[in-house]
Amino acid sequence: MYLTENIKKVVLRMEKLYDSPINVISDKTQLSRPTINKFFKLQPIRPSSIETIYELCLDLIEEKEQKRTDNKKRVEQLFSEA
Repeated sequence: MYLTENIKKVVLRMEKLYDSPINVISDKTQLSRPTINKFFKLQPIRPSSIETIYELCLDLIEEKEQKRTDNKKRVEQLFSEA
């Protein structure tokens, strides 16, 4: 089971990285928006739903951070050659 403290960290990070994290998760899963919303509000939901949302959030955070890192490298590369 996931620790509430870790879920809070994931939720905060998702809210910083995405304008509508609930929409993003809803589009990538078959979970309902109310279920996802409960996860973000730290309300009880089925353990399988917690796992699905939590793991997807980690993937999305990692993906977004990788994209930021790649873009930073691209900027450095583009403007260092000029």
